[in-house]
Amino acid sequence: MKINPITNPNILRSYMATKPAAEKSRVASGRDQVTFSDEAISFSKALAEARESIEFRTPEERAHIAGLTDAVRQGEYKVDSDKVAEKILESVRGR
Repeated sequence: MKINPITNPNILRSYMATKPAAEKSRVASGRDQVTFSDEAISFSKALAEARESIEFRTPEERAHIAGLTDAVRQGEYKVDSDKVAEKILESVRGR
């Protein structure tokens, strides 16, 4: 495959002329911004409320999960490799 060189020097000049303008506008803004519509915010709140209302966990289960989460965060949670291997074999065997 042969790639021909650019024969029109005006193409390169016009590209180079627009490049600094694009960089200036990017630098002027400083950072990106995101704006959410009122509908999106309302939907997000409704979704969070729906998730909370269909939560089926008992207070004991929530406390157990919170304890596990804390143990993981503190690096104190230990995995029993024998139990993990057992569960993997059970799932492979279809039990």
